[in-house]
Amino acid sequence: MEIENLKFKENVLAVLVKNGKKKTIKAKNIIGNAGDIYYAQMCSGETPTNAFVNAVLGTGSTAATKNDDYDNMTPISGSNKAPSSGYPKTNDDDGDNTDAGVDVITWKYEWSGADFSDTAIREGTITIASPTTGSPILTRWVWDASFGKDSDTTLKLFVNHAANGV
Repeated sequence: MEIENLKFKENVLAVLVKNGKKKTIKAKNIIGNAGDIYYAQMCSGETPTNAFVNAVLGTGSTAATKNDDYDNMTPISGSNKAPSSGYPKTNDDDGDNTDAGVDVITWKYEWSGADFSDTAIREGTITIASPTTGSPILTRWVWDASFGKDSDTTLKLFVNHAANGV
């Protein structure tokens, strides 16, 4: 089976809530080379080479590329987080995920106020559970500007991948 011009539409939404006020910050992510292999293996019913699962946030600002691995991240201590229960999934029903759809794979992560605090969140990745030097990544993104999360702020993160032929 050959699928020509298949492209992934990638969207990341960070939803911060502080004192009842909600702020959404968007970014585009790029699926890395190891991520391409992961999705191909999943679609073929094979066991993926890499068990991608956790999101890690960081402070780096270097643009994401297909060749990135965990070394391209400047991780924030305490930001390594397992996905929310039931994720990844398609047709996400969380109302905060404005990029959900029947043909969209959604990864969702949630940090409470106590999980970590940082004033310069700028990047993120989905990687293996306990990444170390050179660990592969599924996807990576960099927000246009940094933002902060303190102990009074919760953070909900949606990483959406939609395979769309063009």
